[in-house]
Amino acid sequence: MIRKWLWIFATVGLMLTLLGRITPAQMADTNTGTLRVVNALVGIGPVDVFLDGERIAYGLPSGTATPYLFVAAGKHTITLRPVDADALSLPVADTLIDIPANNSKTAIAYQRVFAPPTGTPPTILQSGAIYIMDDDRSPIALGKTRLTGVHLATGTPARISIGYPSGEALLYQLGFEQSYGTVDVEAGAYPLAIIDADAIGTPLLARVGDQNFYANTFYTLIVVPDVQPVGGSGSVVGALSSTPRLIALQSPIDPPQENGLRLRVVHAAHSTAVLDVYLDGRLVAGRMNFGRVTEYLGLESYSHTITLRRFGLPLDEPPIGEATFTVTPQNSSQINWTLLMVNSSAENTAALTAAAQSSASGKNGTVNVPVVVNTPGGDIMIALLPDNISQSQRGFARVRLINAADGLPPLSLLTPAFPAPEVKAGAATPVPTPTLVPGVVKLPETLTAPASFGAEASEQEIPAGLYGELDFVPTGSASRIAQVANAQVVSGVVYTFIVMGSPTGNPPLRVVTLADYGQGLPIERQYIGTITTASANIRALPNPNGTRITSLPINTEVDVLGRTADATWIRIRFINPDTAVQQEGWVSGTANLLDIKRLGLPVQVSALPEYVGN
Repeated sequence: MIRKWLWIFATVGLMLTLLGRITPAQMADTNTGTLRVVNALVGIGPVDVFLDGERIAYGLPSGTATPYLFVAAGKHTITLRPVDADALSLPVADTLIDIPANNSKTAIAYQRVFAPPTGTPPTILQSGAIYIMDDDRSPIALGKTRLTGVHLATGTPARISIGYPSGEALLYQLGFEQSYGTVDVEAGAYPLAIIDADAIGTPLLARVGDQNFYANTFYTLIVVPDVQPVGGSGSVVGALSSTPRLIALQSPIDPPQENGLRLRVVHAAHSTAVLDVYLDGRLVAGRMNFGRVTEYLGLESYSHTITLRRFGLPLDEPPIGEATFTVTPQNSSQINWTLLMVNSSAENTAALTAAAQSSASGKNGTVNVPVVVNTPGGDIMIALLPDNISQSQRGFARVRLINAADGLPPLSLLTPAFPAPEVKAGAATPVPTPTLVPGVVKLPETLTAPASFGAEASEQEIPAGLYGELDFVPTGSASRIAQVANAQVVSGVVYTFIVMGSPTGNPPLRVVTLADYGQGLPIERQYIGTITTASANIRALPNPNGTRITSLPINTEVDVLGRTADATWIRIRFINPDTAVQQEGWVSGTANLLDIKRLGLPVQVSALPEYVGN
């Protein structure tokens, strides 16, 4: 008997109030560009990355890239050094880059010096070079993916192609250290190989295997020599290899400027088979396994239908299920979204429904209720969460926690201690060591409030620096269930931690870390308050004895910046009616003096971010 598939088609109404359209072009100042740095030094290993003398990446592994950073248009210095090296020491590679306004570039560090056949190999210092690429991340058609490539493999043929083992090329005749354009292809899995472009018979230089390209994503394919660090130490360079290696890096495509949104798909439903994910009938993520996450997909702003199919299921077969979400004038100011797939159970469904009812996802009784879809491995739920990846304060980063782990109470993110400020090169006074009081146990620092299962991310801005450990701890417990060690938190970057898996160990709990550079309006611009009493006193300090700055009359609109840790006071920005000057101050959070809304929907004081300014 043919299994009866359960089709559930639901409209996820995201009824949010319009605050004014924020286009992707407005997310950054027009005097800025974007830059990422790639460590393609596979024969050297991890490095620290400096931009204009400031460390922006600690121990960046080979084969990986920093997130795109927004930088001022103009000239900048990029320097890569051994991990923990002094900021004035000799680099592995450095360069000066000129970034035009509204331009996106990638700086790729690769190896140019190798050990000779005989004799002592040179050190890794100044053994690398940096290649600069222009990135075309302009919008593309739904279901397409954009590919570009660069040939940086010293010791291999002067021209190579990247294509199929049969010799057919996707990227044809890449010249050594020469720029190459882009090609747009259908999303899906491609069995790739590196090919000698000039030899008769197109001999293969290396088989890469299947590369799974997600839709509406920009992939940079970098070919380098397959060199191993000497003895794993990375202090000296190894011998040149004639065999190439392919590094495939993905990055988001921009949505349309006038009418666009960005959607990231997260597969955290471990009971489900490998999925093919379709959007409006076009494949956007094939062979999507548990734990995989797409980049933000740049899409037009309108109703979209998500269709889930088992991997390889013919298109004429009924899908596992579908869900539709609609972008309306009421929610169009929200640009970034996460589509979260999690296991469905009575406990999980109740938690997700409760989260939907208490979040800013509904209006007039309509809530963003999760969609339940039946699969052969068990039911899964689809929830749509708004993402805040706006700008953070200077010197701070934002950490966001999404709880997608089965059967756990709300999770908090803790750390034993905040990092000490980094000592700048040439500083005469070292950072003092904190004094420990005998008999007093130092409690851990809380980085986020508890995050409920499947709910909108719990988030907080924290000082940048190197955190020895980040601990994920369930409510009511003193023991962590997961940890991220030696986490370098970079100023301006938004880190989203997604905890998924099962506490039973099947599968084990894991933490997926995503990094986006903050862009667009800061979070405080998304919270608007209205004075609800005849006269509300505004004070300089968050206590009833604080100096009174002024009083605001009923119906005055203010920007809500955050709250105190105990939610008894609210930080606001307002126009002082006595001086007509913009100021900041505190208003009581317990006297019902302020009606707070985010994107038009009511927000409780306790749901505001904790204010971390001066």
